[in-house]
This record gives sequence, C-alpha cells and structure tokens, in this order.
Amino acid sequence: MSTDTAARYAAYAERIAPESPSYAAWARSVDDGLLALLAQVPEQQRQPELLFAVARRLGADPSDPGALRTVGREAGPTLVAALTTATVQANDPRRLAPVVPLFAALAARVSRPLGLVDAGGAAGLCSIPDRVTLDYRIVDGVRTADGVSETTRPETVLRMHTAVAEPAVGLVADVGGRVPPPASAPIRIGSRVLLDPNPIDLAAPEAFDRLVEAVPPEATDRTALMREAARAALAEPPDRIRGTLPGDLDRALDALPDGCEPVVLTTGTLVYVPGADRQRFVDRIRERSVHWIALERTGILSGVAATLPDGVDPSDPDAFATASLDGVAMAVSDPFGTRVRWLRDPNL
Repeated sequence: MSTDTAARYAAYAERIAPESPSYAAWARSVDDGLLALLAQVPEQQRQPELLFAVARRLGADPSDPGALRTVGREAGPTLVAALTTATVQANDPRRLAPVVPLFAALAARVSRPLGLVDAGGAAGLCSIPDRVTLDYRIVDGVRTADGVSETTRPETVLRMHTAVAEPAVGLVADVGGRVPPPASAPIRIGSRVLLDPNPIDLAAPEAFDRLVEAVPPEATDRTALMREAARAALAEPPDRIRGTLPGDLDRALDALPDGCEPVVLTTGTLVYVPGADRQRFVDRIRERSVHWIALERTGILSGVAATLPDGVDPSDPDAFATASLDGVAMAVSDPFGTRVRWLRDPNL
C-alpha cells in the first residue's frame, strides 16, 4: 500500500506543479511517517486534496514545505481521525466544460426539463450546467459527424452553450477531436437535488471559505471562478440531501418532482466510493433506468473504460478523466476539464 500511495503522491506532485508549487512541494514531502498515517484511513480517503485540506484546517501553512510533515508528527491521531471522515471537495466548476455538451445533447433528446441529482456535489457548483456560457477554443483539426476532416486554426472559438440566465459562469476550454456541434437550444433544468455526506449551504456564514479549503493557494483565478459559480448556484439553490452513494441514491432520485427527466451527475465523486459500492451505484443507475452524466478518473469505471477507443492512455495527463453519457465514454480531459479531446458526438 505504501508504495502505491507514494506513487500516487509523486504523480500528483508532477501534475499539480504548474498550477501550485506549494502543493507539489507538500506532495513530494510525503515520507514514511505520513505514509504510515495514511495507511490508517480507507483507501478512498488518501487523496492528496483531502489530506491537504485537512492539514490546512489543522493549521498547516502551504507556504511552508515542511508544514505537512510537522502536522503529521505533532498531530498524527487528530489528522487520521479528521481524514477518515473528511468529505472536502473543491467542487471545481471548470469540470463542467466537458459536461455541458452532454447535458445539451440529452436535453435535445427529451421533451421534459431535466431533473438533476448532483451526487457528491458538495455545494452544487457543478449543478448549474444551464447557467454556463461555454466557449471551446479549437486547438487542432476537427472531425465532423460524417468523418470528414476539417483544418481549423488554433484561434477558432465555438460558442457551445449560452447561459439561460444571470448570474452565470463563463468557461473556456481547449478542445480537439470529434467536437460536437453547439447546443441547438438552452439546457432546461426543472429541479435540482444535491446529494452529499456533508452538503454545503452556500448561504451559511463562512460556507465559501470551507468550500475552497482544498484549492491551492496560488489558484486565485480558480477561487474567483468558484465565487462566480457560487453566485449562480445561489440564484437557484438545490434541495440538499445528506447521504452517500449508493445507499441514498434512491432517496435523492425520489425527491425529484414528476414531470422531469431524471439525470444523475458525478464529477470526481466516485473515486471516494469504495470499489464494490461503486459498482452497486452503476448497477442501481441501470435498474432505475435514469440517465447518468459523469466526469470521473479514467479507468475507475470498468464499463465506461470498455467503451474507450484504443490508444487512450490513462497515464496521459490529458486523459486523466473520462466524460461519459449513460456509461459510454464521450471525451477525455485533464483533471480540471480545461483541455478536452472528444471521442464521440453525444448527439448521435
């Protein structure tokens, strides 16, 4: 286990270094003492973002490369106890960039407004696909629906979706591959339910501060974007349900009103769900015959992974996550959804 965890933190350090030298330094500082502490918590609780958020809550300063080791040495039992139950999620709205076209494709196929269950959604910053104005910056050639290649200049920008109302979030992502056409109509969402072990009420004092605990301190633009998303989420707050996957999925789906087309959204959620429960979640989605849109780490969902074309390398930072619709891989992206390669047109 220690070898696997050490490798996870080494890979994280390499991936996060361009965005956050301080978090990269913390990841590289993970030594045998910290590995021994991490061995005492469930596997899904060993994520670097969780450890760093809990350490900051306990007073560790990210500007000090040795602060993580200090917390582990001086407050080990407290760190383990807090990490065991931690559910901190950055809830990064940038992850909507590969997801909004999936919502648009689904909305175009059904006659009813969507009833959205954001599973593991923290504060619901990804519960607002309809309030996203999304621009795609094309960075290579695009294959059209008929398979004909078109040469596209790097500066070409496609407006993929326009927010239905203000306040809204503006997102821009670099894309390539088989880019789907822009949305033919705005995404209609009739109801939102947020399912989370500790759902965050953005209207509560200091709620936003809690939400950004896991965000690297250098990422001020990311924090600003999350603040925009928080304003948009507050305009149409979801119904919050305290619960976990898969046990409380039915309760969340049953909270949707009649007249909506149910769709479950997971964005970076299922890595925190143990493997057996993860499969039970997938099985229950199928049993309920509801739609499912996901942006999850490439390879952790065997059924989705089986639909990936040959040549997708999960170790490639730009294929870190897979965007899928109803269990079929549609695109791969970097961890933050800022670089997207489309594999299929979700409208077909």
